Amino acid sequence: MKDSNKIEKGFLFSSKVPQLIIIGVILIIIITLFASGCSVDSSTASSNIGQTIEDTSIAAESTSNTESSSNEVSSAEDNSTSRETSVTSQETENNNSSSQEVTINVYYSDQNGEYLIGEARILSGGSKYVDAISEMMKEPIDSSLVKLIPESTKINSVTVKDGMAKVDLSKNFVDDRFVGDTMDILLIYSIVSTLTEFPDVNSVEFYTDGVRLDVLGQLDLQEPYFRKSDLIKND
Repeated sequence: MKDSNKIEKGFLFSSKVPQLIIIGVILIIIITLFASGCSVDSSTASSNIGQTIEDTSIAAESTSNTESSSNEVSSAEDNSTSRETSVTSQETENNNSSSQEVTINVYYSDQNGEYLIGEARILSGGSKYVDAISEMMKEPIDSSLVKLIPESTKINSVTVKDGMAKVDLSKNFVDDRFVGDTMDILLIYSIVSTLTEFPDVNSVEFYTDGVRLDVLGQLDLQEPYFRKSDLIKND
């Protein structure tokens, strides 16, 4: 009977050994798989962290570039504003210069038709050259003087460039003038003498209704006319 129990116990023990081995192997496999999974998760997490850091770096660089571009645009706008301000200031200065009053002499013939005599006029504004000729078409203050430009004359334009004034008048300037060689000379030189009172004018060309006036009576006008001081009579 005792031998039978020993045999049974030995059988049970021997049958449990393979089971324990199998359970041990299974546990090892489970542990291995678990460790492998953790390693994969850790690698994935590290990859994700690296990607996040890279994305953050790219975002920061993009923000920096955007701020830099914004600063460049702002700087360009500031420079543009500065240039516009400079141009505006220059234009204002030129306009102020043009609007400053200037005193010149406008010229009439003396009562004998021999010389030119000037009367002072105060002019201002951008149309001062036209205004000067307009003053010559008005009656002189001194009643002994004679105005030379016909009242019917229309002043089309007076432009000044490089010291030369181009005077464009209507045909009435020719048709309604005092006819005579001496009077033609005084007429032309009265305008020349008046416009050369301005510092930026030293010669004059004549046009009628946009066409160059080459001849007035016997007077050749193909070349620019300069001031002729010996025709001016000073008090």
